Amino acid sequence: MTGRFHRFRVGDLECTALDDGTYHYRAERYVANAAADELAAALASHGLDGASIPSPYTCLLVETGGRRVLLDTGGAGWDPGVGRLRDSLATAGVAPDEIDVVVLTHGHPDHIGGNTGDDGLPVYRNATHVMTRAEWAFWTDPAVLARMPEAFACIATRNLPPLRDRLDLVEGDAQIAPGIRLLPTPGHTPGHVAVVLESDGVELLYISDAALHPMHLEHPAWHPVFDIDPVAAIASKRMLCERAVANSSLVLAFHFDPFPSLGHIVRRGSAWAWEPGA
Repeated sequence: MTGRFHRFRVGDLECTALDDGTYHYRAERYVANAAADELAAALASHGLDGASIPSPYTCLLVETGGRRVLLDTGGAGWDPGVGRLRDSLATAGVAPDEIDVVVLTHGHPDHIGGNTGDDGLPVYRNATHVMTRAEWAFWTDPAVLARMPEAFACIATRNLPPLRDRLDLVEGDAQIAPGIRLLPTPGHTPGHVAVVLESDGVELLYISDAALHPMHLEHPAWHPVFDIDPVAAIASKRMLCERAVANSSLVLAFHFDPFPSLGHIVRRGSAWAWEPGA
Protein backbone atom coordinates (compact mmCIF):
# COMPACT_ATOMS: atom_id res chain seq x y z
CA MET A 1 0.00 0.00 0.00
CA THR A 2 1.49 3.32 -1.06
CA GLY A 3 1.34 6.30 1.27
CA ARG A 4 0.74 9.91 0.29
CA PHE A 5 1.66 13.15 1.99
CA HIS A 6 1.51 16.89 1.31
CA ARG A 7 3.89 19.33 3.01
CA PHE A 8 3.01 22.96 3.67
CA ARG A 9 3.69 25.66 6.23
CA VAL A 10 1.60 27.61 8.70
CA GLY A 11 3.92 30.47 9.58
CA ASP A 12 6.94 28.80 11.17
CA LEU A 13 5.14 25.49 11.67
CA GLU A 14 6.13 22.67 9.31
CA CYS A 15 2.98 20.71 8.48
CA THR A 16 2.38 17.46 6.62
CA ALA A 17 -1.07 16.25 5.60
CA LEU A 18 -1.09 12.44 5.69
CA ASP A 19 -3.41 10.22 3.70
CA ASP A 20 -4.99 7.35 5.65
CA GLY A 21 -7.10 6.20 2.69
CA THR A 22 -10.68 6.75 1.57
CA TYR A 23 -13.96 5.33 2.83
CA HIS A 24 -17.36 5.67 1.14
CA TYR A 25 -20.58 6.59 2.93
CA ARG A 26 -24.21 6.51 1.89
CA ALA A 27 -25.91 9.92 1.76
CA GLU A 28 -28.42 9.04 4.47
CA ARG A 29 -25.51 8.50 6.87
CA TYR A 30 -23.99 11.86 6.02
CA VAL A 31 -27.25 13.78 6.23
CA ALA A 32 -29.88 12.53 8.68
CA ASN A 33 -32.37 15.41 8.69
CA ALA A 34 -32.79 16.79 5.14
CA ALA A 35 -35.84 16.58 2.91
CA ALA A 36 -35.27 14.03 0.16
CA ASP A 37 -35.59 16.55 -2.68
CA GLU A 38 -33.20 19.02 -1.02
CA LEU A 39 -30.63 16.30 -0.42
CA ALA A 40 -30.95 15.08 -4.02
CA ALA A 41 -30.36 18.62 -5.29
CA ALA A 42 -27.29 19.06 -3.06
CA LEU A 43 -25.84 15.75 -4.20
CA ALA A 44 -26.40 16.68 -7.84
CA SER A 45 -24.70 20.05 -7.34
CA HIS A 46 -21.58 18.20 -6.17
CA GLY A 47 -21.81 15.47 -8.82
CA LEU A 48 -22.22 12.82 -6.15
CA ASP A 49 -23.80 9.38 -6.17
CA GLY A 50 -25.79 9.18 -2.94
CA ALA A 51 -24.94 5.50 -2.63
CA SER A 52 -21.21 6.15 -2.39
CA ILE A 53 -19.82 9.49 -1.16
CA PRO A 54 -15.99 9.43 -1.06
CA SER A 55 -14.53 10.43 2.28
CA PRO A 56 -10.75 10.80 2.68
CA TYR A 57 -9.27 10.36 6.11
CA THR A 58 -6.59 13.06 6.36
CA CYS A 59 -4.41 13.24 9.46
CA LEU A 60 -1.90 16.00 10.16
CA LEU A 61 1.69 16.04 11.39
CA VAL A 62 3.01 19.30 12.86
CA GLU A 63 6.65 20.00 13.70
CA THR A 64 7.10 22.73 16.29
CA GLY A 65 9.70 23.51 18.92
CA GLY A 66 11.64 20.36 18.08
CA ARG A 67 8.58 18.16 18.62
CA ARG A 68 6.50 16.13 16.19
CA VAL A 69 2.78 16.27 16.95
CA LEU A 70 0.40 13.90 15.14
CA LEU A 71 -3.30 14.77 14.96
CA ASP A 72 -5.39 11.56 14.95
CA THR A 73 -4.28 8.07 13.94
CA GLY A 74 -6.77 7.12 11.22
CA GLY A 75 -9.04 4.14 10.73
CA ALA A 76 -6.85 1.02 10.73
CA GLY A 77 -9.06 -1.98 11.40
CA TRP A 78 -12.18 -0.14 10.27
CA ASP A 79 -12.19 -0.87 6.53
CA PRO A 80 -9.71 -2.25 3.96
CA GLY A 81 -9.72 1.09 2.11
CA VAL A 82 -8.19 2.94 5.05
CA GLY A 83 -5.39 2.42 7.55
CA ARG A 84 -2.46 3.64 5.45
CA LEU A 85 -1.30 6.37 7.84
CA ARG A 86 1.92 4.55 8.74
CA ASP A 87 2.67 4.09 5.04
CA SER A 88 2.16 7.81 4.49
CA LEU A 89 4.40 8.66 7.43
CA ALA A 90 7.08 6.34 6.04
CA THR A 91 6.80 7.94 2.61
CA ALA A 92 7.27 11.32 4.31
CA GLY A 93 10.39 9.97 6.06
CA VAL A 94 8.98 9.77 9.60
CA ALA A 95 9.01 6.67 11.80
CA PRO A 96 6.34 6.04 14.46
CA ASP A 97 9.03 6.16 17.19
CA GLU A 98 9.80 9.75 16.15
CA ILE A 99 6.33 11.02 17.10
CA ASP A 100 6.39 12.92 20.41
CA VAL A 101 2.69 13.74 20.90
CA VAL A 102 -0.49 12.19 19.49
CA VAL A 103 -3.68 14.25 19.77
CA LEU A 104 -6.92 12.26 19.55
CA THR A 105 -9.69 14.69 18.66
CA HIS A 106 -12.40 12.17 19.57
CA GLY A 107 -13.05 8.47 19.99
CA HIS A 108 -14.61 7.43 16.68
CA PRO A 109 -12.93 4.49 14.88
CA ASP A 110 -11.57 6.60 12.01
CA HIS A 111 -9.62 8.79 14.46
CA ILE A 112 -8.27 6.21 16.94
CA GLY A 113 -7.99 3.09 14.76
CA GLY A 114 -4.24 3.45 14.32
CA ASN A 115 -3.44 3.79 18.03
CA THR A 116 -2.38 0.17 18.34
CA GLY A 117 -0.86 -2.45 16.05
CA ASP A 118 -1.75 -6.06 15.40
CA ASP A 119 0.05 -6.96 18.65
CA GLY A 120 -2.30 -4.72 20.65
CA LEU A 121 0.54 -2.42 21.69
CA PRO A 122 0.73 1.34 21.04
CA VAL A 123 2.13 2.17 17.61
CA TYR A 124 3.52 5.54 18.76
CA ARG A 125 5.30 4.09 21.77
CA ASN A 126 7.40 7.16 22.58
CA ALA A 127 4.50 9.61 22.34
CA THR A 128 2.32 11.19 24.96
CA HIS A 129 -1.30 10.73 23.85
CA VAL A 130 -3.67 13.62 24.46
CA MET A 131 -7.46 13.37 24.73
CA THR A 132 -10.03 15.46 26.54
CA ARG A 133 -11.13 14.14 29.89
CA ALA A 134 -14.78 14.15 28.78
CA GLU A 135 -14.00 12.13 25.65
CA TRP A 136 -11.94 9.52 27.49
CA ALA A 137 -14.65 9.11 30.14
CA PHE A 138 -17.29 8.62 27.44
CA TRP A 139 -15.42 6.01 25.38
CA THR A 140 -14.22 3.99 28.37
CA ASP A 141 -17.64 3.79 30.06
CA PRO A 142 -19.00 0.22 29.73
CA ALA A 143 -22.59 1.50 29.80
CA VAL A 144 -21.88 3.83 26.87
CA LEU A 145 -20.06 1.15 24.89
CA ALA A 146 -22.97 -1.24 25.38
CA ARG A 147 -25.20 1.21 23.46
CA MET A 148 -22.72 1.75 20.63
CA PRO A 149 -22.53 -0.13 17.32
CA GLU A 150 -20.38 -3.22 17.87
CA ALA A 151 -17.56 -1.98 15.63
CA PHE A 152 -17.35 1.35 17.49
CA ALA A 153 -17.24 -0.38 20.88
CA CYS A 154 -14.68 -2.97 19.78
CA ILE A 155 -12.29 -0.41 18.31
CA ALA A 156 -12.55 1.83 21.39
CA THR A 157 -11.95 -1.15 23.68
CA ARG A 158 -8.94 -2.27 21.66
CA ASN A 159 -7.35 1.12 21.03
CA LEU A 160 -7.85 3.24 24.15
CA PRO A 161 -6.96 1.18 27.29
CA PRO A 162 -3.40 0.41 26.06
CA LEU A 163 -2.68 4.14 26.21
CA ARG A 164 -3.30 4.53 29.95
CA ASP A 165 0.38 4.77 30.93
CA ARG A 166 1.14 7.39 28.26
CA LEU A 167 -2.07 9.43 28.43
CA ASP A 168 -2.53 13.12 29.18
CA LEU A 169 -6.18 13.93 29.89
CA VAL A 170 -6.88 17.62 29.36
CA GLU A 171 -9.67 20.12 29.34
CA GLY A 172 -10.88 21.20 25.91
CA ASP A 173 -8.87 24.41 25.55
CA ALA A 174 -5.45 22.97 26.42
CA GLN A 175 -2.17 24.19 24.93
CA ILE A 176 -0.43 21.13 23.44
CA ALA A 177 2.85 22.50 22.09
CA PRO A 178 4.14 25.87 20.83
CA GLY A 179 1.54 27.14 18.34
CA ILE A 180 -0.88 24.22 18.90
CA ARG A 181 -3.95 24.29 21.12
CA LEU A 182 -7.30 22.59 21.35
CA LEU A 183 -10.63 24.28 20.68
CA PRO A 184 -13.70 22.68 22.30
CA THR A 185 -16.29 21.71 19.66
CA PRO A 186 -18.69 19.35 21.45
CA GLY A 187 -21.67 17.69 19.83
CA HIS A 188 -20.29 15.19 17.36
CA THR A 189 -19.09 13.51 20.55
CA PRO A 190 -19.11 14.95 24.09
CA GLY A 191 -15.42 15.88 24.18
CA HIS A 192 -14.80 16.48 20.47
CA VAL A 193 -12.18 19.14 19.76
CA ALA A 194 -10.82 21.03 16.80
CA VAL A 195 -7.13 21.97 16.81
CA VAL A 196 -5.83 25.49 16.21
CA LEU A 197 -2.39 26.12 14.75
CA GLU A 198 -1.10 29.70 15.04
CA SER A 199 2.22 31.13 13.88
CA ASP A 200 3.30 34.54 12.55
CA GLY A 201 -0.30 35.75 12.35
CA VAL A 202 -1.38 32.73 10.27
CA GLU A 203 -4.02 30.30 11.51
CA LEU A 204 -5.00 26.78 10.52
CA LEU A 205 -8.12 25.09 11.86
CA TYR A 206 -8.07 21.30 11.91
CA ILE A 207 -11.81 20.81 12.25
CA SER A 208 -11.82 17.01 12.64
CA ASP A 209 -15.49 15.91 12.31
CA ALA A 210 -17.24 19.23 12.95
CA ALA A 211 -18.27 18.99 9.27
CA LEU A 212 -18.00 15.85 7.15
CA HIS A 213 -18.68 17.36 3.72
CA PRO A 214 -19.03 20.83 2.14
CA MET A 215 -22.80 20.20 2.09
CA HIS A 216 -22.70 20.64 5.87
CA LEU A 217 -21.36 24.17 5.35
CA GLU A 218 -23.89 25.04 2.65
CA HIS A 219 -26.74 23.71 4.81
CA PRO A 220 -25.65 24.46 8.39
CA ALA A 221 -28.70 22.83 9.97
CA TRP A 222 -27.92 19.46 8.35
CA HIS A 223 -26.14 16.88 10.45
CA PRO A 224 -24.91 13.30 10.03
CA VAL A 225 -26.22 10.31 11.94
CA PHE A 226 -22.89 10.18 13.78
CA ASP A 227 -23.53 13.38 15.80
CA ILE A 228 -24.37 12.34 19.35
CA ASP A 229 -25.81 15.78 20.19
CA PRO A 230 -26.87 17.37 16.88
CA VAL A 231 -27.88 20.70 18.42
CA ALA A 232 -24.49 21.17 20.08
CA ALA A 233 -22.69 19.89 16.97
CA ILE A 234 -24.41 22.44 14.74
CA ALA A 235 -23.53 25.22 17.19
CA SER A 236 -19.88 24.10 17.18
CA LYS A 237 -19.84 23.99 13.38
CA ARG A 238 -21.27 27.51 13.15
CA MET A 239 -18.66 28.79 15.60
CA LEU A 240 -15.84 27.26 13.55
CA CYS A 241 -17.22 28.67 10.31
CA GLU A 242 -17.51 32.17 11.79
CA ARG A 243 -13.96 31.95 13.11
CA ALA A 244 -12.58 30.65 9.82
CA VAL A 245 -14.14 33.52 7.91
CA ALA A 246 -13.15 36.19 10.44
CA ASN A 247 -9.52 35.01 10.59
CA SER A 248 -9.17 33.94 6.94
CA SER A 249 -8.03 30.64 8.38
CA LEU A 250 -6.63 27.82 6.33
CA VAL A 251 -8.76 24.78 7.15
CA LEU A 252 -7.93 21.09 7.12
CA ALA A 253 -11.24 19.20 7.03
CA PHE A 254 -10.47 15.57 7.83
CA HIS A 255 -13.14 14.11 5.51
CA PHE A 256 -13.26 16.63 2.64
CA ASP A 257 -12.46 15.27 -0.81
CA PRO A 258 -9.93 15.38 -2.39
CA PHE A 259 -6.78 14.82 -0.35
CA PRO A 260 -5.07 16.85 1.15
CA SER A 261 -8.42 18.21 2.37
CA LEU A 262 -7.14 21.80 2.64
CA GLY A 263 -9.07 24.95 1.81
CA HIS A 264 -10.95 27.95 3.11
CA ILE A 265 -14.47 28.46 4.39
CA VAL A 266 -16.17 31.50 2.87
CA ARG A 267 -19.46 33.22 3.56
CA ARG A 268 -22.38 32.51 1.18
CA GLY A 269 -25.43 34.47 2.27
CA SER A 270 -26.69 33.00 5.55
CA ALA A 271 -24.46 29.93 5.14
CA TRP A 272 -20.94 29.06 4.01
CA ALA A 273 -19.08 27.32 1.20
CA TRP A 274 -15.83 25.45 0.74
CA GLU A 275 -13.02 26.72 -1.47
CA PRO A 276 -10.41 23.94 -1.80
CA GLY A 277 -6.72 24.68 -2.05
CA ALA A 278 -4.03 26.08 0.21
